[in-house]
Formats: sequence, C-alpha cells, structure tokens
Amino acid sequence: MSQEDEFNPVRMWREWIVQSEKMWSDTITEAMGNPQVSGKMGRSMQEFLHVHRIFSESFAQYLSGLNLPSRSDILDISDRLGQLEDSFSAVSVDLREQRALLASTGVVAAASTAKKKPSRTKKPKTD
Repeated sequence: MSQEDEFNPVRMWREWIVQSEKMWSDTITEAMGNPQVSGKMGRSMQEFLHVHRIFSESFAQYLSGLNLPSRSDILDISDRLGQLEDSFSAVSVDLREQRALLASTGVVAAASTAKKKPSRTKKPKTD
C-alpha cells in the first residue's frame, strides 16, 4: 500500500500544476513590476485599440458601400426595438388598468350587454 501512495501519478500531476502556476505567477508579477514592461504593454494596447478602431471604421464603410448594415446599425435597431417594447408594455399596463377601472364601475358590463349581435341564419339577406 505504501508503494502505491508513493507513486501516485494524479498527485504528482497536481503538484506539478500547482508549482507551474506559482512559477508563472511569480514571473509575470516580477515582469509587470518593471516600468519598462508595463509601459510597453500600455503602448501595445493603445496601438491595438487604434488598429481596431481603424478596422471597424473601414469595415463599416465597406458594408455601407454594399448597402449592408454595420454592427453599430444593428445595435441601434436593437436599442430602438427595446424602446418600442418598453413603450408597448407601458401602454398595455395602462390599458389593463383602464379596463379594470371600467369593470369596477360597471361601465364595461353595461356596454357589453348593449351590443347587438348579428343574427346567425343560414339564409342570405334579401334586399
């Protein structure tokens, strides 16, 4: 039993993972503490964002030339649809409240009984 405990591949693998993570964490922490490395990373991030903005603008122009919507156009439509859904929900709530108010006063009941329903015959009307 003791030999099985000594040679446990899962335990050895887990220990290797923990040690590797600690070594990577220490290395990256040390590198990020260096002002030159953090400055270079900041500049590279700014360059990436600049390239991304230029690519997005040029692709939007390309899509516009093809008469296709860009991502921002789709997001604008989505926002407008959301606003319409919110407005529709508000109108539905108001309508429900008005119906409840009319039903509580009895106005709806009187109006519904006053309606004349068409006669249901199989014969067409004669003029």
